[in-house]
Formats: sequence, C-alpha cells, structure tokens
Amino acid sequence: MSIAEQEDLLEDICNDVLGYGPLEPLLARDDIADIMVNGATTTDIEVAGKVQKTSMRFADNAQLMNICQRTSARWVGGSTSQARSAMRAFLTVAASM
Repeated sequence: MSIAEQEDLLEDICNDVLGYGPLEPLLARDDIADIMVNGATTTDIEVAGKVQKTSMRFADNAQLMNICQRTSARWVGGSTSQARSAMRAFLTVAASM
C-alpha cells in the first residue's frame, strides 16, 4: 500500500470514527448549501441553487445508521428548532431505508 493510500485510509477511518464519515468532504466545502442523503447509495447536494448528484456513498446501511445515531445524539438537548427539524429530516431518511 502506497503512502498516499495509507493517508487516504487513515483519513477515512478518522472521518468514520470521529466525524460524519463520507459526508466530511462535502461538509468541508463552503459552496454547498444543502446535503440530501437518500439512503446509503444516493446523496445529492445543492450548489448555487441547483441540485447536483454526487458520487459519495456510504459503505452500507449500517454505516449510514451509525452516523444518523451519532448525529442525533449530538443534537439531543439542543435548543434550536432548526437542529430538531434537521434531526427529524435525517431520521426520516434513515427510517425509509
């Protein structure tokens, strides 16, 4: 395994364990207004008012559910209605899988 492949693997593991998994690169972009996850294999983004398909995929439904659970755990106790609305939307997507 090359150094570049090792670095990519380490980044993927850190993103999965500490962050939002394969969503991290999308979250790091300032030009994305919205990220729409529609199951483990379909994620769209909104850039400049236009919806675009992405090649981002979760490894499987279990990885997506893990991230949903971690995300909702971070929002528990939050006071803003925006966070609660986002959590409901996120969990609705997960429940429809």
